[in-house]
Amino acid sequence: MLRKGNMMFKNKVILVVSVLLAVNCFAASDVEQKDKVAGFKEKPYLFEVVRHLYRWYMDEADIEFTTANDEFVFWVRSLDYKLDAGDKSQFGEIVLPRLGIRVKVKKADYTIEKLGTVVRNDNFKIINVERITINKVSKAPTGYTDITVGYKEMRDYLFKTRKDVTFPDDELILRMRKTVRAELMDDLKKDGKKMPSSNPVIHISSLSPVANEVWIFWEEGRLMLKFASDIDLSNPAVWEHDEMSVKPFDIDTQVVVSMNEVAGSNAYMTRDQIGRALFNCIVLGKRIVLNKLPESRK
Repeated sequence: MLRKGNMMFKNKVILVVSVLLAVNCFAASDVEQKDKVAGFKEKPYLFEVVRHLYRWYMDEADIEFTTANDEFVFWVRSLDYKLDAGDKSQFGEIVLPRLGIRVKVKKADYTIEKLGTVVRNDNFKIINVERITINKVSKAPTGYTDITVGYKEMRDYLFKTRKDVTFPDDELILRMRKTVRAELMDDLKKDGKKMPSSNPVIHISSLSPVANEVWIFWEEGRLMLKFASDIDLSNPAVWEHDEMSVKPFDIDTQVVVSMNEVAGSNAYMTRDQIGRALFNCIVLGKRIVLNKLPESRK
C-alpha cells in the first residue's frame, strides 16, 4: 500500500511537472513572438520611422491630411521568411493606414562566410517603402497590432527634430571618400566624360538610425549616388569590403516627372525624389571636397 501511495505521488509529481513545462513552453513561445515585434513597435522607433518618411517620402498632401486627425495610427506585424541556415534575421511590416504607406523593416543577423564578417544590426532598418491603397476600416486587420499615438505629440517631435543630423566620424568619412572616388571614376570611364577641372565637391546626406542608406550628390558631375547595405553604415566593415549596393543617377538623363513614363524600370527617379535627395544632401547634408580625380584608377 505504501509503495502504491508512493507511486501515485510520483505520478502526480510527473504530471504537475509536465503541465508546468507545457505552460513554460507556451509562455516562451508567446514571449518570443512578442520580442520579434517589440523592436519595431515601440513609440521612439516608430517616431524615427515617420521622421525618415517625413524627409524622404511624405509630401504636402500627407501633412495636410494628418493635421485633420487627432491621432496617428500604425499597424505593425512580424514577417516570417524562409532564410538560409544560420540566418537569424528578423523582418517586420509597419503600415500607416491613413497615409497609405507600407514600410518593411529588417534586423539583420547573419555571417558573410567569405569575409568572416558578422552582419548584425542593433535595431530594425527600413528596406522598402511603398504607397498602397487602404480601404476604410475601423481597426487593424487580423495579424497586425494597432498602435495609436497623439498627432500633436508626433507633430511636435517632427518639428523639433526637422534639422537634426548625424554624420560618420572622420575615420569613416575617409573610407567613404575612397569609395566615392572609385565610383566617380567608374562613371567617368563608362560615359567617356572629361576629368573634373578642380577638386570634386560632394554633398552627403545624414545617416538615419532606421535606414542603412546614404545619398551623395556630386556637384560638377551632376550625379546622385545611393549607397545601401545590410551592414550598419557606421561599421567600418561595410566600407572595407564593399558589401553594399551603389546605384548612380544622372540628374540630366535619369529624372522623369512620373514613373509611369518608364513603367517597370528602376533606373530613374522622379523630379520629386531628386528634389528630396538634393534637399537632404545640400541643405541638411555635409559638404566634402575630394582630391582631384586621377587620370586612371590606381
